[in-house]
Amino acid sequence: MIEEHRRSETQGSASRGRCTWRGVVRLGEGGDVAALAQRILRQRLRWIDFDDEPLFADAKRAVALCREIRRRGINVLWSARVGEMPGRNLLRVMRLAGCQEIVARPVVEETSNLDRAREFGFDIRLWGDAGQAGIGVPTGYTVAEREAVAELLPGHHAAQFDLAVAYYRARRFSEVMRPLGKAMILGFPINELCLNLLACLSAARHYPDVAAGLLDQAGYGCPHPVVFRNRRLLRSWMESGGDLRGVRLDLDPAGNP
Repeated sequence: MIEEHRRSETQGSASRGRCTWRGVVRLGEGGDVAALAQRILRQRLRWIDFDDEPLFADAKRAVALCREIRRRGINVLWSARVGEMPGRNLLRVMRLAGCQEIVARPVVEETSNLDRAREFGFDIRLWGDAGQAGIGVPTGYTVAEREAVAELLPGHHAAQFDLAVAYYRARRFSEVMRPLGKAMILGFPINELCLNLLACLSAARHYPDVAAGLLDQAGYGCPHPVVFRNRRLLRSWMESGGDLRGVRLDLDPAGNP
């Protein structure tokens, strides 16, 4: 069975009330990908947190899950809670199936384990004995490291998006559009993050009105929370005369899902 534990909600510009863009699920012994696909489509989820350590301890079952996700065309990003860091083959399969983040026990914080996950560009967080998550692990990537991941996984939309964000953060603005365009063509599932990154790029190039229009467009439906943070920041910057005073506007290109 599939259990839903909690949902991350946001206020969409074109929706009534609050909407859910992120769900936490546990795929129990009787759960299957068909039921998961129905849940994703019904709730229009773009991110799933697999709070299911036993699932990823069984490499054969986890690989089967990832292959079925890809076969069915389930296009979401997701995180996986694990007890031990998966092997290299499973990590690759997970990444290609949409896994963006590994939530691991602190005991896996060994250089070899982290390097194995970093090879595929995963974000990494730790969770304690009481089950609380949120202990950060220094997993910042250099541009060169993001380029290496994109080369290793050339057909993976999230690897291209991560590279575009890395170029933006390095202020290599002229290089952002190529990987961002690839990410969009390959079907990066959170389109508002692509629009948000375009808004960041427009603001950095001193086109705040264009940035505002892109953020408005990104705000329709059930957007990622970073869209609202950037809209507030842009509005405050405009109202304070930042554009007239030449104050640089740095928007958040990705946020934390």
